[in-house]
Amino acid sequence: MKSLLLSHSDGGGGAGRAAYRLQQALVAAGVDSRMHVDFKDSEDPLVTRNQGPFADLARRLRITIEEVPAVLAKHPQPQLFAPGMMSAISARRINASDADIINAHWTNFGYLSIGQIARITKPFVWSLHDMWAFTGGRNYAPDNADARWRTGYRKDNRRPQEHGWDIERWVAGRKERAWTRPHHVITSSTWMSKLAAESPLLAEWPVHVIPNAVDTQTYAPMASQSARTRFGINPGASLVVVALPTHLDDPRKGFDLLKQALAHLVRASRQSSGVELAVVGHGQAPVDWPAGLPPTHWLGYLDDQGCVDAYNAADVVVVPSRQDNSPQTATEALSCGAPVVAFRTSGLPDFVTHRETGYLAQPEDPIDLAAGIEWVLADAQRRSALASRARDRAVELWSAEVVGKAHRQLFESIIGQGQALSPGGNSETE
Repeated sequence: MKSLLLSHSDGGGGAGRAAYRLQQALVAAGVDSRMHVDFKDSEDPLVTRNQGPFADLARRLRITIEEVPAVLAKHPQPQLFAPGMMSAISARRINASDADIINAHWTNFGYLSIGQIARITKPFVWSLHDMWAFTGGRNYAPDNADARWRTGYRKDNRRPQEHGWDIERWVAGRKERAWTRPHHVITSSTWMSKLAAESPLLAEWPVHVIPNAVDTQTYAPMASQSARTRFGINPGASLVVVALPTHLDDPRKGFDLLKQALAHLVRASRQSSGVELAVVGHGQAPVDWPAGLPPTHWLGYLDDQGCVDAYNAADVVVVPSRQDNSPQTATEALSCGAPVVAFRTSGLPDFVTHRETGYLAQPEDPIDLAAGIEWVLADAQRRSALASRARDRAVELWSAEVVGKAHRQLFESIIGQGQALSPGGNSETE
């Protein structure tokens, strides 16, 4: 069996890293797999990108052009919006490949357009890393009963504060006209599978839940002392580790809730005098970092081994997201035997088992988040038991071997159904 994975990148963001980890897992599972990307971070010869004297310019132009509609429409979150107009690879090229099955991942930033997706005739599986496939262009959207992605993008259900060009209705309409036949979908959480099934755009598409792969041989427990030595962290401190996104103003990631929880921890916790914080992803404090929080180590951007060291240095890892599909911070930390504290929201309950591998606080409740951190830190014996169960669960459910095998079996099943199709959908030229 030959597979072709399609992704904006094979690194950088979480979706690119997840796609490349699957590529490696498939190869290890005996699949003749290749990967095509727009931005290549790895040195892997099985990963290719467009070549030629104008390839780099074309990449940048596609990203710029993709930003224009949201700017013209004065969309409230232009950096989290994609119209799906441009393509780095065409359906004709995909269909002419020798792959038996196509597996698309994150397609934004002008990597694969709505129209080109419609023209793929080979057996096609789409791994959803966010909500874009069934929204009007948002990567993430509110998950409420009257959300437009759930009820339909009509003229009469737009938010009162929005005026001018209804760009989300335009994007959703293009998807509806183009995607006239169902393909298979993979989601890494049951939450995302539920949303996809409830959306008018993907309601008829078969959905399969398979977690993202983690290299559990690399992301593995090691001596905490040596990990702390690398970062100059007090061996006797109760260490809280958190990975913060580049854009701290994205409310979905819960940076504001984290600050409130830490402030409460300092005020109310009996253990707070020995608590220190380590932040992955930022090398210095942001301008609005409040005074009075635990002593903080700003670790900056870390490669895989650096993240392994950070998780192993931790007594607890905190994921404060309001909404998240399957954050790899959580699965990587658990694989290293670090208990995780997060909110009981969206995809996180698939990965954190309350009071067994960590603690799930009530959604958007920073007081309960602080209580979860304190609960983990309060008892070393309990923390050790949490760590052991976390590691066992990671190896059992999202190790590369398990995830690669599950994908191979699904791909073989879909190929066996003879699902090659003739082109369909609207004739738009995207």
